[in-house]
Amino acid sequence: MRLKINCDFESNIIPKDYRGKIVSLFKTGIEKSSPERYGDLFGSNKRKNYTFSIYLPKPKNNKNEIYLEEKNCIINFSTGDAETGIVFYNAFMYLRNKKVSFSSQNNITIKNIDIIREKKIISNKVYLKTLSPAVSRDHNKVTYKNWFYNFEDEEFEPTLKRNMLPFLIEEFGEQARFDVEKIKITPISMKKVVVYCHEIHIESSVGIFELTAEPYLQEYFLQNGLGSMTGSGFGMLEQL
Repeated sequence: MRLKINCDFESNIIPKDYRGKIVSLFKTGIEKSSPERYGDLFGSNKRKNYTFSIYLPKPKNNKNEIYLEEKNCIINFSTGDAETGIVFYNAFMYLRNKKVSFSSQNNITIKNIDIIREKKIISNKVYLKTLSPAVSRDHNKVTYKNWFYNFEDEEFEPTLKRNMLPFLIEEFGEQARFDVEKIKITPISMKKVVVYCHEIHIESSVGIFELTAEPYLQEYFLQNGLGSMTGSGFGMLEQL
């Protein structure tokens, strides 16, 4: 399920770490509309089988804030799990036309929700555009330190594969191990970006690339996101 959620702000100024505020919006809606699913979705650090991106109208970055030319934004949301899609859709509908706190000086209101038709996968090569930055993260479970790689680094692609492999094996079985090894990411028009999220600076990649992968993997990445931290607003893709 792919959704487009149009929102209004009361102020042109939003926090620099706005992705965390969007997650708080999700939590508010689900806690009210589907409380039985709240713990399953947000009660642990397991990978979220969804992704999202935020379109901001001509943002201008300040030190701790972002100034918007217009007082609105678009949330693009996607998941390959039908039940999760329904839970989020119901949450957005519950919040529709309700003011929700976004920061100490701003509120956000969901105005409408549209279901977006998804394109079919027809080959094992596809051109994709990032709607939110793709994160390749090497996480040390002992020291809890993170290293982030961009598309120019040799470690970018193998680390990205390691990020996703456990979840793909859980979803599709051991066959995914061999198919993930064959994945190839070819940059077409990519650039490195550094994003502030969860009070840290995250090196990531945006732009257009060619993905060579089995169709079922392409579909999974399009629906659930590519790479790490998809539940925090990273790795959302659009098929060109």
